[in-house]
Amino acid sequence: MVRQRLVIATLLFLGAFAVVAQLAWNTAESTDRPWFSTSISRDVYSTVLISATILVGILAALAAGLSGLAAREARALDLRLNILRDIEDTLDEILGSVAGVSAAPLVTVDREAHDTLIAVATEGRVLQQDVVLREFARARASLHKAASRIWAGVAGPMAAGLLFLGISGAMLPGAEGFAETHFILNTALVLFLGYGWPILAGWTAVGLWFARAHEGRPATAAKAAA
Repeated sequence: MVRQRLVIATLLFLGAFAVVAQLAWNTAESTDRPWFSTSISRDVYSTVLISATILVGILAALAAGLSGLAAREARALDLRLNILRDIEDTLDEILGSVAGVSAAPLVTVDREAHDTLIAVATEGRVLQQDVVLREFARARASLHKAASRIWAGVAGPMAAGLLFLGISGAMLPGAEGFAETHFILNTALVLFLGYGWPILAGWTAVGLWFARAHEGRPATAAKAAA
């Protein structure tokens, strides 16, 4: 369900960008002179260039940090699992020694009751071990899924930010000559960047929500398994 919601949100934001791009181009085609001066175009492209660079950097850093946290939790689970296995091996040795000692006819005891007690204790220990191992496996799988979904949540906003960065980086050097000559293209791009930035901000917020929502679940699962 969560993956489907992420796909639906991505399609909605892509559709919103497509609508803004179409409206911007239709508006630019209807113009017969430049809408924006050289200084305004330069300010828009430089502002978007700086903002998009910061946005992409923050998203990459957050995604790397959250996925790193999930990886550390997975390593901690592996360490705890190894400790549990060592404890289980030690218990097996102890129970084996107890069973061997009880087999010696030094003291007369109710052998049937003693064997039943050992069997019940061993069976309960095996069942508990299976439950713990299943919880550890479930928590570890949740951590690995979270690491991939964190990047999936911010991949869309990062791609859109790189698109904004590429447009502004390509148009900024030509804001004085090229943009004035090709004023239809310049008008369309300035309108697209201006009206598309709120959509990009909303997409970023949604992507971060998905990333942090998945980040919180593995930690809970890990603590429950421990």
